[in-house]
Amino acid sequence: MSQKYADIIIDISHEAVDRTFQYIIPEELQGSIEIGQQVLVPFGNGKTERKGYVINITDKPSYDVDKLKSIGCIPDKSLALEGKMIKLAAWMKEKYGSTMINALKTVMPVKEKVRQVAIKSQEVEYVIEKGPVEELSYEQKSLVDEFVKDYNTGILRTYLLRGITGSGKTEVYIECIKNVISQGKQAIVLVPEIALTYQNVARFKQHFGERVAIINSKQSKGEKYREFMRANQQSVDVVIGPRSALFAPCKNLGLIVIDEEHDNAYKSEQTPCYHARETAIERGRLEGASVILGSATPTIESYCMAKLGTYRLWELKERPKGAELSKVSVVDMRQELRLGNRSIISKELHDLIEDRLSKKEQIMLFLNRRGYNTFVSCRECGEVIKCPKCDVSLSLHNNGFMMCHYCGYIERHPKECPKCKSKLIGGFGTGTEKVEEEINKLFPAAKTLRMDKDTTTKKGAYSKILTDFLNHKADILVGTQMIVKGHDFSNVTLVGVILADMSLFANDYRSGEITFDLLTQAAGRAGRSEKSGQVLIQTYQPEHYAIMSAAKQDYEGFYDMEMSYRRLLRYPPVYNMMVILMESENENKLIAASKGIFKELSELAKGMDNTRAIGPSDATISKINNVYRKLIYIKSSDEYELKKMMDKIEEYNIENINITLDVNPVKMY
Repeated sequence: MSQKYADIIIDISHEAVDRTFQYIIPEELQGSIEIGQQVLVPFGNGKTERKGYVINITDKPSYDVDKLKSIGCIPDKSLALEGKMIKLAAWMKEKYGSTMINALKTVMPVKEKVRQVAIKSQEVEYVIEKGPVEELSYEQKSLVDEFVKDYNTGILRTYLLRGITGSGKTEVYIECIKNVISQGKQAIVLVPEIALTYQNVARFKQHFGERVAIINSKQSKGEKYREFMRANQQSVDVVIGPRSALFAPCKNLGLIVIDEEHDNAYKSEQTPCYHARETAIERGRLEGASVILGSATPTIESYCMAKLGTYRLWELKERPKGAELSKVSVVDMRQELRLGNRSIISKELHDLIEDRLSKKEQIMLFLNRRGYNTFVSCRECGEVIKCPKCDVSLSLHNNGFMMCHYCGYIERHPKECPKCKSKLIGGFGTGTEKVEEEINKLFPAAKTLRMDKDTTTKKGAYSKILTDFLNHKADILVGTQMIVKGHDFSNVTLVGVILADMSLFANDYRSGEITFDLLTQAAGRAGRSEKSGQVLIQTYQPEHYAIMSAAKQDYEGFYDMEMSYRRLLRYPPVYNMMVILMESENENKLIAASKGIFKELSELAKGMDNTRAIGPSDATISKINNVYRKLIYIKSSDEYELKKMMDKIEEYNIENINITLDVNPVKMY
């Protein structure tokens, strides 16, 4: 048996994970030591024993073997929570391509000085209409009964709950959570948006009182750490928050719920580029917890897994109390142009808004682009004003400044074209600011609110906008995708989609799925009580299958069409796809390195049956903040071959060039 060595961290504080020590694994412990195992080791002068955790096992010593000490013993063969989290980090390292240190920093809570500031009550105040807890429908109860039967007999599964908008998915989550809590377990509930954190806290506090911990991106690191420690000390039963809440140190985890599981926010953009859905399932496997994924529009990947039987498919096809889905109609904006209407508001939408205002009902208007104009261009020579640091056009805002939404660069709108000096320079395209301005002109008596990244930068801004709209302090809410996710406003009877094509022709193989999701979710905001709802989709492509399926709210029809497209072009979930993003401030060095890496990967792929390399090419945005960007894509239907490619890439360590791996990305670079 060859000699083995273990890399060990002595203290699992955030500041210490970079510091590892290597020890010899004695012969009698070989086979018993695994990643995540707690061990006792001699430390310092050798007279003191300290607890440590194994983060790597290797047969190659990093130091002179004569200077290495041996592991003393294993104090407890069962893995403590810290050990399970280290094991999860090791899985993430292998799955997504990362260093172990980066994976550990992702899963370990931040140990910094906690600010003694309580989260202000108004930030987590109710933003839904409170009322008595309602009885479950027959559909809801049958799903809860199945979960309880499975869980109580030790059957741990991943359930995919596909429920139409307004069908009561949250009530199912809550009843399943009650069952695991009754057995001394804890639950983690993930939501994609901070705004949904506030809404869900209100619902969950109705059932679980103060035994709910809240995680959100507006908290300081100290506040977030304090909430994590409440979970660790079992002072709470439920942890609610976005993606990072997945790593809350719950000692008795029984259930992980991922609401709106289709949302791109569940994919990390930082190394390791993990997906919360896959990582939650792995954490559940390690800790003996079930997982529930919920959405009206599940990802193609998740629904495919349910079709294969890997996930248990649940469905809610009806709204409680027999409420009907909203009526959806489509306006062909090409016809509006032919009729001489050059406004961003069609005649039909104008009339519907007027009607709802007369009835004191509320309206939501959705456009998935913030700002006033998309870009500023010269009508004389065609020059587009670009960011000097990024390869993108500047967006014009209503305050007269142009902004880069990638690096934050700002400059004032020019009075003349910088190239030809023409005065014919102005903004083109549409953003939420422009929609808000147009609505204020058309309906000056109406009170309008806007919700996008620009209006929600301050702490508490999300909840204030939502609460004001809920309390009928505004008639119309204009916003980006953050307004169409999960909100429940009983007085909203009209939803208008200003330009459905905004996401349809993006440089992204998922553009059809993104468009279908957004339109279906938007349609679900109207008519959620006894008042019937109506949805109007404005588009220049009414015949596209994503728009036609969304108008009919036909998920199955969309899924079949989308899977045909994915099979034809070998995209996920049919094939795995890995993006290799290379970045450098030195453009020439980046070009040379990307060509060299691509040549070696292409040679490696020649010996494989199911894998190929594509590239190198410029990223869609080839420069961000003066950093140049190149891409190589790897497509593979064989996970073993993909892992060999990943291992090869990890060998590269080129000075001044940063290499990032993203397996099955949810955005294009």
